[in-house]
Amino acid sequence: MAFECPLCNSYTSIQLACSTCGSALLDKGREADYYDDYSPYESFESVKMTDGYGLDEKDHECPHVLSCPECRTSVVYLIEEWMI
Repeated sequence: MAFECPLCNSYTSIQLACSTCGSALLDKGREADYYDDYSPYESFESVKMTDGYGLDEKDHECPHVLSCPECRTSVVYLIEEWMI
């Protein structure tokens, strides 16, 4: 049984409002891609073992950075992965 993030694979988009100003949040990709220069090239599974979110691998969640273009607030949101 395999799981994939619907945002990373462009199956869907996210539509959430900023809790500060109410504007639409933009998906800026996986949080792990911002760790260092080589993070975007590491496998999802290896990153999940060291990303600091204890259960994201077991619970099939993908941490994404969402940011507000208006007030520049950023938040990490755990996206539920889909079984494929």
